Amino acid sequence: MFMKTGFRLLLLSVIVVTVLSSNFLVLAKQDELELTIIELKLDESSKTVYTSLTDDSAANPDYKLLRYHWYSTANYYINGANNYGFTQSNVEKAITDSANEWDEETSFTVFNYKGSTTSTAGVYDNMNIVDFGDYKAGVIGVTYIWIRGRSIVECDTILNTYYPWSLSGGEGKMDVQNIVTHEFGHWCGLADLYKSRDSWLTMYGYSNYGVTYQRTLGLGDILGLQKVYVS
Repeated sequence: MFMKTGFRLLLLSVIVVTVLSSNFLVLAKQDELELTIIELKLDESSKTVYTSLTDDSAANPDYKLLRYHWYSTANYYINGANNYGFTQSNVEKAITDSANEWDEETSFTVFNYKGSTTSTAGVYDNMNIVDFGDYKAGVIGVTYIWIRGRSIVECDTILNTYYPWSLSGGEGKMDVQNIVTHEFGHWCGLADLYKSRDSWLTMYGYSNYGVTYQRTLGLGDILGLQKVYVS
């Protein structure tokens, strides 16, 4: 009788230790820092403004979520250094307007501008930065997202200096506010859309020279944001 009881206690101890070890491994994996890089690509089919079908962004409910988002306000910095003749204040205006486009659609404060910086994006340094930088051809803007589990811990966005840029939607140039509004959608936890029917939404995964309509959120963009921060 004692041997059977002792064996059962030993077996129970082994099971408990195994379960605890398993839970520890799960927690350890959740604490690992992961990096995701999301690229906004140039629509290679045309060098002019890309549009498909009639603008239905006010009625199109499409959205797709990433598996992670900010659970706190994203304090961000702007490095406005550039070779396009833009002043820091004008760059800040375009980018903060992009952030406000999202914040106006939810009671949660997703973005908080902290000021200018000379640090550059693309490096894990506990700073969320937007700046101009060199990147490969075919990609207009790129966002680096560092996550632990389902929580974003840092975001950086680079506007690719391979392309010419404008602050006013100039023809033959990429519009800063347009592209950053899209990139900030990733900061909010939204993924890219690639179906042609979604080409008028901010989170459409392509953009082009002279495009400015992605500055304004469509219904699907707003529904996705509110799914993350309201529901």
